[in-house]
Amino acid sequence: MDIFETLREAIETRRCVTMMADGKRRDVAPLAIGIKGVQKKVLTFQFKGDSNSGLAPGGAWRCFFIDHIDWAALSNEPWQSGHYPVAKLESSFDYVICGQGAKLRTFD
Repeated sequence: MDIFETLREAIETRRCVTMMADGKRRDVAPLAIGIKGVQKKVLTFQFKGDSNSGLAPGGAWRCFFIDHIDWAALSNEPWQSGHYPVAKLESSFDYVICGQGAKLRTFD
């Protein structure tokens, strides 16, 4: 299964993912995949792992360009989420491809 399909399955089944993104191992709960500009990205709630800017106690929202993810695998970690997921969805993407509670917008 490729990275996009792993993330899509995690979103649809509400499962967490362990992945290597931007050279760091991260444990995340993916919320949505969408397009920003011309690139696909994933909105996640990172609750464990490494981060360039540090990870707040309890976790933080993070977006990753899918092209910057080296590998991703479904994990058995319990689902986690932060505050204001709808606001994060609206500000993260121009178009949503799939996501928990997302209002899908189609390409013209």
